[in-house]
Amino acid sequence: MLINDETQKQVLTILAKTAVTPTADVQERASSLLQLNPGQQVKAEIIANLPNNLYLARVAGELYKLEIPLNVQPGETLELTFVTADPRVTFQMLRPQTESVQLSSMGKWLADVVQNAPVLPSAQDPLVEHPEQVAAQLAGRLKTSLTQNGLFYESHLAQWALGGLPLKELLKEPQGKLSRMLSEREGGSAGEETAGGAIADGRTLPLIKEQLHLLNTGVLAWQGEAWPGQEMRLVIGEGGAEQWEQGIEANLALELPRLGGVKAHLRFTPEGINVELVCDRPGASELLRQGSGELRTSLASQGLHLNKMAAKDG
Repeated sequence: MLINDETQKQVLTILAKTAVTPTADVQERASSLLQLNPGQQVKAEIIANLPNNLYLARVAGELYKLEIPLNVQPGETLELTFVTADPRVTFQMLRPQTESVQLSSMGKWLADVVQNAPVLPSAQDPLVEHPEQVAAQLAGRLKTSLTQNGLFYESHLAQWALGGLPLKELLKEPQGKLSRMLSEREGGSAGEETAGGAIADGRTLPLIKEQLHLLNTGVLAWQGEAWPGQEMRLVIGEGGAEQWEQGIEANLALELPRLGGVKAHLRFTPEGINVELVCDRPGASELLRQGSGELRTSLASQGLHLNKMAAKDG
């Protein structure tokens, strides 16, 4: 395959544990080509060296130009993790190991979890009961859903051991609900025993798989209903290593009755928040721009400064 089409000449900047994205003018094509799920690993096969620290590589069956701050040679393969396609196609990469490592039994078990454990299901209950409750309750309910979903259980367990977290809060998390302590408090049995002295309760394997993904990529994903019938997907991660990209980034996708499909990219920095909105329905972006003053005021009431807001029809 020859790279004679400008839409295929994508430049990916690859840094250790850093998000990488194709250039903006090829996002739509890249998104359609990459039929991947968040967390899925792909290989970048180095085909040839190019001038100015660029390399020709094949990623997911397509040829790309990669800018790589590592000394790699044709024939080598780099491991990438697909993060998201909304609103930008984003990958992350870890620096390859230079020394061989012999896995312990725990390491082999963790590798098996990553390979075979089922996917963590979406949140079952809507965050709020009615859309009218969004402004007052959605933020608090979303925070609770993110922090009590079991991904941070070990950290919370340490806080409880130091007296910094009430036991009742710890027992609200999935691992807490499976714990012997909760069973004894409720006067029941200790629950089913793990088969053959397994390292962990089999019911927690989806959580462990998601924890490993979070540690590897630094990306936290939430999917469920904001209110009944309103699906929402939120992806949160650290910004890039470059100074102008530092901070926390969030990608939010909604299908709204009046505005249609809306994708929001938010970047949180010490100076404030940058918001980029892409709307599926023609004219919806103008409605959002008209409400930018209200958004600025609402953020200011929470002690947050809106640096800029951009909205366009996709």
